[in-house]
Amino acid sequence: MHVTILGSEGFVGKNLSKILESKFDLTCSDILENGSGINYVKSDVRKLDNLKKVLKDTDVIIDLVANSLISSFDQIIENARVNILGLLNILEAARFNNVKKIIFPSASSMIGFTKQNPVPESHPAVPKTAYGVTKLASEHYFRIYKELYGIDFVIFRFFNIYGPYQLNGLIPSLIFRMQKNKPITIFGKGDQIRDFVFVPDVANFFEEAIISNKADNQVVNMGTGIGSSVLDVVENLSKFLDIKPQIEYKPERPGEISNFVADTNLLKQLFGSVPNTSLEDGLKKTVEWYQNHS
Repeated sequence: MHVTILGSEGFVGKNLSKILESKFDLTCSDILENGSGINYVKSDVRKLDNLKKVLKDTDVIIDLVANSLISSFDQIIENARVNILGLLNILEAARFNNVKKIIFPSASSMIGFTKQNPVPESHPAVPKTAYGVTKLASEHYFRIYKELYGIDFVIFRFFNIYGPYQLNGLIPSLIFRMQKNKPITIFGKGDQIRDFVFVPDVANFFEEAIISNKADNQVVNMGTGIGSSVLDVVENLSKFLDIKPQIEYKPERPGEISNFVADTNLLKQLFGSVPNTSLEDGLKKTVEWYQNHS
């Protein structure tokens, strides 16, 4: 089976490609001129003709291309150009090449404020960022392309993914600042609860989604169902780095969501398991990776 990973040079893409390359006829693709993934070929999701060539003879696409949440704050048009128009180009190129299925990571942040916790897939979505709006729109475009053109999809709604190769986000930021003995900032008391998922854990679910139809045309939370606080993360990193951090506490940011954990019932029902690396073990492995790739 020929699988193409779009966005292979990103954090999740690097992890997935290393795990899946021995299991499928894999092509890695991204916008960089020279990538590190197996059978690498350059692609630009903003160019439909380019995608039609890249996706020739592909059976399953893993679409990891995304303009980030942070970028969406001051680059809303570019965010939409990549995340919405780019997705439509991928869908059109998939239709042109008779691609059987597309696997796509959505984002739990598209939910906005939570009315219940753990958060089920059926929870109303009122995004609070332009990035969240693009993820919500993407989920609907996949549904439309299935209804109109028969292209199957699996959408994994990611919670807080972390691990090797991640360069931006809470955990790498904390590691970098602690290693340089710079103060870290905690907003509020640091007791905000999040669902942290160790990135290698998600590979098994992508593999199952490629080879089976058990989750076809469904949106599924990708979380552990276990909540950990920001301070839990700091304490574990402090232990593994053997550094006592300088913490600067600042007022809680307006609109901060205090608790956000995945309802994993559907994930368990479809796949029989959930990501199971504990926060402690995942952070230990993550710190070791950063120390070996300084």
